[in-house]
This record gives sequence, structure tokens and C-alpha cells, in this order.
Amino acid sequence: MIKKFIPCVLLIGFTVFLASCSTQLRSVYLGNEVTPKVIPEKDFVPVKITVSVGDIMLTAGDNLKEPSGLQLESFHIKKNTITTVQHKMKTFEFSLPSGDYRLRNRSSEGSYYSAPSSLSGLSGTKKGYGGLFIPTGSTKATEFFWSWYPNSSKVYQAKLISPIIGENGESIAYLKTEKTSGIHITLTYVGVAGGQIKFVYKEFTEEWLARAAFTQEVSLDYKAGGIYAYKNAKFSVEKADSTHISFTLLEPF
Repeated sequence: MIKKFIPCVLLIGFTVFLASCSTQLRSVYLGNEVTPKVIPEKDFVPVKITVSVGDIMLTAGDNLKEPSGLQLESFHIKKNTITTVQHKMKTFEFSLPSGDYRLRNRSSEGSYYSAPSSLSGLSGTKKGYGGLFIPTGSTKATEFFWSWYPNSSKVYQAKLISPIIGENGESIAYLKTEKTSGIHITLTYVGVAGGQIKFVYKEFTEEWLARAAFTQEVSLDYKAGGIYAYKNAKFSVEKADSTHISFTLLEPF
């Protein structure tokens, strides 16, 4: 009896040992990095505007030209997806965010799409950085990948609980050409008097509180059809009187 019992114990122990060594993930290096298509900056198109006396003519940030951007293929999923992977005696659980997954790398096996944000870790799993893998010739994501650190070229890859169906498209990430100070700027039309056209220039804090030292009355010689420049804004005035101003904005703040 004891002789029969010992092999059973050994078999059970060996089975547990194998289970503790098994894993559903593999470590891979991402394929070739995909170079995004550069979308050039669009020139500002002059716009005609009419406002009344006391109204704001210009606000910094309005009517800006469209900045340059980087265009990549994208894979859009509509809702968050929960997935798990077993690794030895541990189970990793992640929430894959909804949104546009942008093409990052390609290999002979398929394409890697980066998630729009980090992968939230659940049930004690810390957050990861990664996205979805779509095999060559497929329209579905069948695996996901992640690293514990952002922008890593070596990642873990594992099968999803079930394939994810998404929408293929294009995603553009616009580039900021200038740093914004967080200060709001306005130019208000005051009217015409004594052959001069009058404005009030104001600066506000990020919370839209007026900065007293940066409120300034501006008076310029008025001439219909004349071109005026103040700070980095430029505009031509077609008509200005005691009630309205009609102008064409040539350059915004």
C-alpha cells in the first residue's frame, strides 16, 4: 500500500511543479518602428469679422492656424476590455482602454498598436504600458502586449481571452508649435473718436482674473481700409464707427 502511495504523491508533486513552471505569455522584441506621415502646417486663412462697440474683437487662441501633425494607422475599439494571463503561479489582469490604438511597430507576424493610455492593472496587478497585436492578414486583435515601463522595445505578449473587433482608420497627433503661457489675451473694440480708432487690450490669468498691470487703452489713427497691427495680431479695417467695426483678421494673436 505504501509502495503504491509514494508514486502517487510523486506524480501529484510533479504535476504541481509543472503547473508552477507553465506560462501563457512570451517575451518578444517589437518589430520595425513605423514612421508616421508628417502632415504640414496649414496656412492661416484671413477671416471677416464684425463686432459691436464694447465687444471682444480678438481672443488669443481663437482662429489659430492648424498645426503640423503626425498621421498613423489606427485601430479603434469602442469599450474597455478586461483580459487576464497566467504566468507560473501568478495571474495578471488588465483593463485595456477604449479609443484609438495607433500603429507603432510591424513584424513579419503582424502589427503592434499602442493604447491611447496605460493599461490599468486589476486585482493587484500594477499598470502596464502596451497595446494590441493584430496578425498579418487579420482584421481582429488576437493578442495584447505590455511592459512595466513606457516606450520599451522588449515586451510581454499573450493571447486575449477573446479576439477584439475594432475599426481601422487613421489618427493624427497635432504638434504644438509654440508654448502657451496660460495667460488669456483679449482686444476689445471701443469706438472711433477724433479721427482715432480705439481698443482696449487686456491680459488675464489662467483663471480669467484680470491682470491690472496688463490692461491698456490703444488709440490708432483711423483710415478706412487701413491695416493695423498690435502685438502679433494684424487686421485690416473695412469700416468702423460709433456702433460697429468690420475687419478682416490677417494674423491672430
